[in-house]
Amino acid sequence: MPWLKQGDAAANHPIVLAAVEMEDADDRILNECFGFVARCATQAAAYEQDYIISVGTARQMAGSLGRYNELIKAAKYCGYLTETKITVEGEERKAFKLVEDNDLFHMILKAEREWNNQRKRDTRNPELTWRVRARDGDACRYCGKSVAWGDTKSGRGATYDHTNPGQAGTVDTLVVCCRECNGRRQDDPESNWKTLPVPAEPLIGEATAAFIAKHGTPIEPTYTRPGTPAATKAATDETQAVEQPTQAAPAHKEATAHSGPESDSAAHKATVRHSPAATAHPAVTAHPAVTARRTNTRPNPDPGHRYPGSGFVGTGRDGTGQAGKGSAGQEAPLTSQGKPKNQTRRRRPRNRGRN
Repeated sequence: MPWLKQGDAAANHPIVLAAVEMEDADDRILNECFGFVARCATQAAAYEQDYIISVGTARQMAGSLGRYNELIKAAKYCGYLTETKITVEGEERKAFKLVEDNDLFHMILKAEREWNNQRKRDTRNPELTWRVRARDGDACRYCGKSVAWGDTKSGRGATYDHTNPGQAGTVDTLVVCCRECNGRRQDDPESNWKTLPVPAEPLIGEATAAFIAKHGTPIEPTYTRPGTPAATKAATDETQAVEQPTQAAPAHKEATAHSGPESDSAAHKATVRHSPAATAHPAVTAHPAVTARRTNTRPNPDPGHRYPGSGFVGTGRDGTGQAGKGSAGQEAPLTSQGKPKNQTRRRRPRNRGRN
């Protein structure tokens, strides 16, 4: 929807304060001119006029023809407005152009709003996105790092990116992209970012396999992530990231979880090479918790510290009672205080001094 933003410090913007510098300025001109221009900007944004204010709008907001002339004079002096020409139904008319300053007023352009709506339609179209995910898998086409579907906060969260910004997406122009690369690339007007080659054997996780099967054709996952049902018997280390077996990556500094614009480095000219080791499933190692359960011990990050119940079986430290006290199947006799006799605390003899 159309919107207009006003800067937090707009009331003290130099353009606003310039009204008191006019020779014939009075006590009301600063606030009156600011309010007049703000109302005109709101009207222009609501009807997607892209910072253009018609003469009719300005006269309506001024309230009268006399105040219109005074306020337009003040707005032009301060730098709010400049005169321009527009064409309406083949007729050229006088109008005013509002200054484009994000610290004062900022409105979304009509083309920007239409492009945002188009991006949402493309990324929410499963008939388009399942084919993109089947081709690219779970790896960013810019940096090659694996992405996480459903992650809406971190830089490794999965998104889609249009390689031709401003145009409706197709299977050829929409790619899987991590949030960090997508945010850094923006709309890339100079086209400095280049995609990696299409993977011959893409990484397909359980979420992607289910999505493709729901909207396209059944497919089997090629890897599992920690915490998924398929990974309970052999859990991988949670800090280990699954990577797309590819060699090429954009070089902007040294890409780790992100990438950058294209450079002349050999990383951009490398081709994807596949070998049995490169295309095999990622190595699966046993999680420390799984190993601990198999050996009846618990992982101890500090070898010098002994945790209660940390594998010392039969010591009587596990639980709240004392192990091995009393006859089997028979309760220990109670004392008058309700405690088992064998658990009654002995009184230590008082240390009496010598006479």
